[in-house]
Formats: sequence, structure tokens, C-alpha cells
Amino acid sequence: MIRHISFVCALLLALILPGFVSAASISLSLNLDFNDSSDFGSGGDWTVVAKADEEGIAGIVLALDDSTLNFAPGTGFLTPAGFEIAVSAVFGLRREIVLADDLTDPTLDVGVIGGTYPSTYVDDPSLTLFGASSDLGSFTGGVELATGSFDPGDVPAWFNDGSDFSEGNLFDTTASAFGPIDTTTTTRYLAPRAGSPVPEPSAAIVFAFGALIVGGVVRRGV
Repeated sequence: MIRHISFVCALLLALILPGFVSAASISLSLNLDFNDSSDFGSGGDWTVVAKADEEGIAGIVLALDDSTLNFAPGTGFLTPAGFEIAVSAVFGLRREIVLADDLTDPTLDVGVIGGTYPSTYVDDPSLTLFGASSDLGSFTGGVELATGSFDPGDVPAWFNDGSDFSEGNLFDTTASAFGPIDTTTTTRYLAPRAGSPVPEPSAAIVFAFGALIVGGVVRRGV
């Protein structure tokens, strides 16, 4: 995979270090909070949440479809304490959000459920899988990484063109970074509360448009 300048330079992480662990994993959830939970076309807010194993996330690149969401660097980075690197850039249709430890004083257990990192993230009980997303289980105890909004008619989506997608590095027990590790992604949304109407079937069309990676979709201006 071709690595972008922001990934290679901003992460400052050990792509050349030994110690890659094949079972190591990072899971990401794109949580959607629609302005009207019964209407997938109503716009709203999004948040990316992560969970990881080993000694936690050392650095991560979030690859999102920029045509489907809004991200403001001044308010969108939910940078974990101890992470000194926070940058964002757009490459074509891909919005790249980079968060990382600079390795001088490693912050361990970021994203590790049950770890020592003081995360306060708790899954909302009404979170539901969106469309054909994978069920990656609960992220309670994981960590929020980034947030933003999305316009009416849009549905935020991960960027994955088959060769370019979200990935990151993890710390091992010696606080050395290893990877990169391909992430597993899902999308979830806050379902209507009890007694609220379910989304109209026609709203599925909006989801299908937003969830597919856009070959041929014209991107909004940044």
C-alpha cells in the first residue's frame, strides 16, 4: 500500500521495527447520531470510537469518505491524553485524521478495554448496527478519537478502496510501537427510542448512497 506523507511523517512510528504480532487488532466504530433518529436523511453528528489489544494504540490513521461528513480541526480531534500528534488532510475523496503518541513518553492502554488508560467512553444502549455493518461487540471502555457533523442527505462512511483504508500502530509490553495493523471497521447509529417511529424504507436509499465508497461521486468543497 502506498503510504501518504502524513502517515509516514506525522506518526513517527516504527514501520521498520521488528515484533509484528499477527493477532494484534484495532477495531473502529463510526457512531452516528441523526438529528431525527427516525430519519436517515436528517443529518447529525458522528464520532469515531476505537478499541485495541496489546498495550494500546500508539498511533492511528482514520480514513473516512470526506464527501459524506464535516470535520473541523479546531473541535474535531478528541485527542487522548498523552498523544502529541493530531493532524488532518484530504486526499481526493479520503479524509485522513491522524492521532499519535510521539514515543518520547509512551501513553499505554489507549483503547484497551479494562486497561489503565482513564477512558470514560460508554456505548449508548440504543446503538444499533447500521446497514450491513459488522458486529464488533461493545466498545465500552474504548476511546473516542474524532468527531464532527454531517449534512442532511449525507451518511458518513469509512473510506476503503481495497488498497487504502484505516490502520494504526500498537504498543507492545516493552512500550515499543509495532505495525502497521489494518483496522476492522463498523458503523452504528442511535436507534429510535421506544415508541418512536422506525426509519421509513425509503431512507435505506440514503444509507446505500452514503455507505458505498464513492467512485464517481462529486466531493463537496472542504
